[in-house]
Amino acid sequence: MINRIWDPENRYTEGFLKEFEHWIWEVSYRQHTLGCFILFAKRPIERFSELTEKEMGSLSKVMQEVEETLKNIKTFNPDRFNYWQMGNSLHHLHIHGFPRYKKSRMFDGKEWVDKTWGNVPAWSRKDVNHELVTKIRDEIMLSVKNTFSQ
Repeated sequence: MINRIWDPENRYTEGFLKEFEHWIWEVSYRQHTLGCFILFAKRPIERFSELTEKEMGSLSKVMQEVEETLKNIKTFNPDRFNYWQMGNSLHHLHIHGFPRYKKSRMFDGKEWVDKTWGNVPAWSRKDVNHELVTKIRDEIMLSVKNTFSQ
């Protein structure tokens, strides 16, 4: 596996989805809405202003692939996507992706409701269990393009 410099103790490995040239896509352990994910810069940087033009350009393509993948999964099929980049606790450039849903979704025997649809997503500081992350990852992996891209 790649060098996950943001997780040196490898406590959060189950969420890995795909390695791109400049980015890593992982399922978030904080499922604010169903399918929340994180895009990590592969280089050890903290700010957008440190990205090269190539890294910045590839970010758009990575986001397009992530969005397309989730839109094409019947279980998820989000209505929108929101993105946050803060870096207050983890000082490594990463972007939180929030799939947004007008209507509830069923996954793993649970109804998932986007309670803040149309507003800023609710932020939870509580990690979900690793088993749920694995189930979300497995559902997404069925549709992930297996090519090394952007």
